[in-house]
Amino acid sequence: MLVAHDPMASATPPASPIRARKGSDRKERLLQAASRVLLRHGVQALTLEAVAREARTSKGGLLHHFPSKARLRASLLDDLIARLQRDLLRFSAADPDPRGRRLRAYVQALVAPDPACNRPVILAALLADPEALRRWQGFSDAWLDPDLNGIEPGRAHAVRALVEGSWLAIALGLGPADPAGLTAALQDLLRLAQV
Repeated sequence: MLVAHDPMASATPPASPIRARKGSDRKERLLQAASRVLLRHGVQALTLEAVAREARTSKGGLLHHFPSKARLRASLLDDLIARLQRDLLRFSAADPDPRGRRLRAYVQALVAPDPACNRPVILAALLADPEALRRWQGFSDAWLDPDLNGIEPGRAHAVRALVEGSWLAIALGLGPADPAGLTAALQDLLRLAQV
C-alpha cells in the first residue's frame, strides 16, 4: 500500500490560539510601555532598557518581540496607524454621503475629543524618525486621495491643512483642551468638509 508523504506532518505544529493571544497581549503591553516612556520622558529616553523597565519585563523578553529599537519604533507607529485606521473606517462607515466621506472621517478621527490614537505619542513617534513622518504622510495621502477627486481641490486641501494644524495644536497642548471647545472646532471643520 502506498502512503502519500505529508510534508507538514513533520513540521512544527502551529502555535495554539491561546499562545498566540498571549504573545499578542505581551506585544501590546510592550507598545503601551513604549508610549508611556515617550510621553513621560521624550524621544531621547525611548531605549530598549527603558521600555523593558516600564513594562516590567527583561530586555530579552522585549527583544523577543522587537529585535531592535528601530523595529520597536516602527511597530509603535504601525500600531498607532492601525488605531487611526479603525477610527477612520468607523467614521466613514457611519457617514451616509459618499462624496467627501473620507475627508470628514479624517476630520473626526484627528480632531475628535476622545481619539482612539494618542496624539502626543504619534507626534513623538513622528519627530523621532524622518521615515516615520514619510510613512504617516503616505498613509494620510492614501486615505484621502480617493476622496479628493470629488471635492474642489482648494477646499479639500484647505480643510486638510486646517485639520492637520488643529491636530498638531491639540497634540502640543495649544488647542482647545475642554471637550466643548474640541466639539465646536470639530463641527466647524465638518461643515467645511461638506461637499
